[in-house]
Amino acid sequence: MLKRHGLNILYCQSKISKIYKRFAMKNPNDMVQMDILGPFYLNNSGTKNYFISCLDDCSRKVTSRWSERKRSIDVLNVLEDWIMNNGKPKTVMHDNGKQFTSKSFKHFLLHNHIGDKRIPNFYPQMQGKIEAYNKIVRNEFLALEDILNIDDGKLRYDMFVKAYNDTREHGGINGHTPSEMFLQSLITSTIHTKTKQHGVTHVGSQKCNLSM
Repeated sequence: MLKRHGLNILYCQSKISKIYKRFAMKNPNDMVQMDILGPFYLNNSGTKNYFISCLDDCSRKVTSRWSERKRSIDVLNVLEDWIMNNGKPKTVMHDNGKQFTSKSFKHFLLHNHIGDKRIPNFYPQMQGKIEAYNKIVRNEFLALEDILNIDDGKLRYDMFVKAYNDTREHGGINGHTPSEMFLQSLITSTIHTKTKQHGVTHVGSQKCNLSM
């Protein structure tokens, strides 16, 4: 506190928070974001339910499951679903939940040569794309669907995920659907890679015919 012209002046020194720039991966499977939404409950039921999701940072394409548990094995099942249908990601981004920091999860990533990227505590905005997907699920699925039971809910949610990927146009990817963006970016990436490879001249690759 300083006194100036008879007035008490308080100076507060505050920490400057980090500013995270918006980013997007150039190619499909450069990085996927994983998260767990929940718990949520059905009417007249005390059973906890969750949505476990794996979302491609480039295309916004998602693999997601309705789950009654949120163990590491449940998270890995979703990641394996993604890999089987879309290929192996280079990196997985996630928060510090115990499901993602467990030995089994870390071992799976290490064994499959997948990068492990944790976001800092209290900065969910670094996973803004999957947080946006979670908001869509809350507002356009949980708030609107009249779910009878868990089996009915799982069936409806699978249909919701398919519609999100295949028919929902996304403003963040120039009006494409996530499936269109994934395929288009994958083709572009493949063509670019082949172009670079064909542009390399190898010493001794040309044959010369000399007549004497």
